[in-house]
Amino acid sequence: MKRILPSYLLLAGLATCLLGTTAQAQNDNTNQTKNVYVFKHENSPEILEPYASTAYTAGRHRVNNISGVKLAETKDTIINMGVNPSGLHVAYVHKNKKNSTSLDILNPTSAEMVFSFNSKKYGEPTAVTFLPDARMLAVATAGNIYFLETKKFQPVSQISCPGFTPTVMTTSPNGYFLAAVQGKTVRVYNIEEKSLRWSTEEDDPINDIVFSPTSTDFAVLTSDGVLYLYNTRTFEMRKLIDNLGEGIACDFNFDGKYIAVVTSPSTMALVNIVRDSEREYFEMEPGGFSDLAFITDSHRNTLLATALEGQVEVRRMPDLEPFYSQLIAEEVDRQMEEWMKMMPGETMEEYKNRVTQESINKRRRLLEDEISTNFAGNLLDNATMSIGSYDRSNEVLTLNFDSMPTIYLSVPENEVTSFSNPSQIHFSEVQYGILPDDTFEIVYAKITNDATGKTYIYDNLLRETMNFMNTDDIAIELLQQQQMEEMKLQEIREQVVEEAKNSNVITNHTNIAVNSKIEPDYDANGNKILNYIVDFSYEVEPEFSAQEDFKPGKYHVEESGAASSMLNIVKQAFEGDMGQYLKEGKKLRINLLGTADGSPIVKGIAYDGSYGEIEDEPVYLNDQLTTLTVTQKTGIKENPQLALIRALGVKDYLEKNIPGFDKMSKDYRYDVKVSEDKGGEFRRITATFTFVDAF
Repeated sequence: MKRILPSYLLLAGLATCLLGTTAQAQNDNTNQTKNVYVFKHENSPEILEPYASTAYTAGRHRVNNISGVKLAETKDTIINMGVNPSGLHVAYVHKNKKNSTSLDILNPTSAEMVFSFNSKKYGEPTAVTFLPDARMLAVATAGNIYFLETKKFQPVSQISCPGFTPTVMTTSPNGYFLAAVQGKTVRVYNIEEKSLRWSTEEDDPINDIVFSPTSTDFAVLTSDGVLYLYNTRTFEMRKLIDNLGEGIACDFNFDGKYIAVVTSPSTMALVNIVRDSEREYFEMEPGGFSDLAFITDSHRNTLLATALEGQVEVRRMPDLEPFYSQLIAEEVDRQMEEWMKMMPGETMEEYKNRVTQESINKRRRLLEDEISTNFAGNLLDNATMSIGSYDRSNEVLTLNFDSMPTIYLSVPENEVTSFSNPSQIHFSEVQYGILPDDTFEIVYAKITNDATGKTYIYDNLLRETMNFMNTDDIAIELLQQQQMEEMKLQEIREQVVEEAKNSNVITNHTNIAVNSKIEPDYDANGNKILNYIVDFSYEVEPEFSAQEDFKPGKYHVEESGAASSMLNIVKQAFEGDMGQYLKEGKKLRINLLGTADGSPIVKGIAYDGSYGEIEDEPVYLNDQLTTLTVTQKTGIKENPQLALIRALGVKDYLEKNIPGFDKMSKDYRYDVKVSEDKGGEFRRITATFTFVDAF
């Protein structure tokens, strides 16, 4: 039920509030001292919904912010609540004494009501959840789930589910799925197709549901203390974790390695999912434990907010172990992506000879061990080794470690007696690999016995690896096709840049980059797909930015020689070979980044309305979801608004100049970054196109 998408608006304020209310709490089970921040509430919070570095709560009759300040009050009983991922709205469902329900939506900043759902027309609401892009609100009634746009909250589509009345709903972070619960039944719907993707009935009532941050896992928590983990590609059960008490509520941490579970009104368990026997328990005072959620502070540190009797506690969680497998996989992917590009001066024939299925597999294996070794550090420094048994038939000596798996070293029988003192055994050139339980093992080492001066080789490099990148996902022929297209993109880039230089639009001090790649993915129905991603960006040397890029306060693309040249490359690319990807009805995700420097806007900048009246537009500001408004009346008063208008200028150019864009199913995402530094080098735009299921 948790939506954990951040916004910059409340980060600093909550951080100050937290620091001002620090209390020390002692965990009796672990005997460790941790910082716990306590926020007193007049009423006991029963529902806790996260938003960035803060959260909102609902008791029986009140909606509060995390500090306990009242935002709304009703004589009814609040039974469900959702928070817009942009922070703009809090929606809550309440039930009166006659068991009739209503839905109200408020602005948490002003505490003003902005909308009331028409129960007479659409049915009485039972549960709500916002979609992760903040553009839609899902409202459940008896037999229907309505999707309302979040500007004026008008229904735009619906899912018909006769005989099913959801009381709990949540959505996956990737926007693929909406999950809904009634009693012991959970259904997962494909949001795009508005169709049932999967359904199951558990043995006991379902108390909570939540998707992992990567959307790859779906957790279902039942009242008998069982947590079911389902793989969202197949919705087959991946793991069952039991002995979780009453199974009241749960939430994933930000990388999905841990899940926190309310096991009783006075206890919480923190479970390592990859090694679920590894658990830490917390006794929660003063009890009345009803809900929890992971949030962050202004420095992106992990916090855990908990709803207790008469208060909300926020606990620092500094000791959570990183999800090494994910980090290693991401780095393997990044380096493989670079390696599979054509090198400068490399011919296509040379590329075909270098990048083969065999060489890809070999390179991936080498990277996995190299990157795993870097993440592991020197684990031997903190490990205690002991000498174990000797297998005479295979001439293998066992070396045991207290914190790592055992290794088996080939030692001739006539030399084994010299291995009597562990302090005389030294390791060098050690390499590590990662195991399925997210721990490390030694896969290669030179082992010297000081008693004899002899060195032995332990080599397990040919073990079965974690296979971080599926070798069969991208056919070699497609990689070669993509590289051919990138060569043509580079030719277009060079031609446009040369023309721009000859016209004195830019000089050698502007560098425009074009990059492309094929990325394996899965669609909402679990089918393997390949996305084609093309990225356009530029940089201008700082001392020439004012001449060749946006001047202070300017936002039209034609006012930047660098930006207009980059978009000319985009135009010519889509008029050429890339036009084959502009297919009617196919999905295209477009990420537009606008940036601004830290120069203060003193008197405001006039906005001419070129890109329409911008009202509460969902925007990722410095990677945190919020909303921005820019109108002709208000103008541009802050740098984030200026950066957004620069991004919208790119959208305007694309819609007007790229034939075929209107045929596609487009999804725009606006990213806005504001630098603390000043200067023209921090005023620019980039565009990334993701053609979904392109091949």
